[in-house]
Amino acid sequence: MIAEMAPTKEVEEARPQIQELTNFLSEYTAKMLSIGTYTARIERCVRRIADAYDYEASLMIFVRHFIISVMDPADNSIRRTYVKTGAAAQISFDLISELSALSWEIYDEKIPLARARASFAEILASQKKSFAKTLILLSVANAAFCELFGGDGGAMALVFAATAFGICARYLLSKLKINLKIQYIAVSFAVSFIVSLGARYGLSATPDVAVGSSILFLIPGVWLINSVFDILNENMLVGISRGLNTGLLIICIAIGLFLTLSISNLGLVNV
Repeated sequence: MIAEMAPTKEVEEARPQIQELTNFLSEYTAKMLSIGTYTARIERCVRRIADAYDYEASLMIFVRHFIISVMDPADNSIRRTYVKTGAAAQISFDLISELSALSWEIYDEKIPLARARASFAEILASQKKSFAKTLILLSVANAAFCELFGGDGGAMALVFAATAFGICARYLLSKLKINLKIQYIAVSFAVSFIVSLGARYGLSATPDVAVGSSILFLIPGVWLINSVFDILNENMLVGISRGLNTGLLIICIAIGLFLTLSISNLGLVNV
């Protein structure tokens, strides 16, 4: 009889209080939402973790906010429901993969919540990247796109410099809490104008490729793909909202680029 009761005691010890679990799931959901995870994947991971501790969880996700509800299936009066905000962060596919794997580890091994929290914190700490490294890699990638589309060496150098400036400008504007759409217009104009100015002084023989490539790092491709995934997974509200928001950002990029082409003498547009 003692042998039969031991596993039950172990399960009870591993089962956290509903408030502790809700707090953890709120933090987990906010992080997954902020780094570019599509809705259906977040829902599966959160429900998987809740199931591991014998709770039920449900989510309603919007573009920036989400509603999370956790309930004890044995007693419906024991529940927690919160409205939370997911702050925007840098998109990281590695982090998405690691956090998804964490949900499976919790589900398969039934690890205690304290250990799950420690693993969560360890994953977040290990994924922190230096701003300088991100700056260099994104600038090199954008310059590589310029070369791929037929840009010459001068165009690549201009795109590299403009991209580095644009990333720094976005970082500064974000710290100042400037509206995201204003950020996109300002940065799009700034980077394309830097490139057009360099091309005007003869630094590149392919100004059209240089100007067109300079704003590619701003394109919100992940959010556009996520909106399609959400719609295909019948999360219509958040999918349409993400699609409209992404469309507005693309329009803002186009406005900034049009301002540059309107005041430059490159002959790329007629106004």
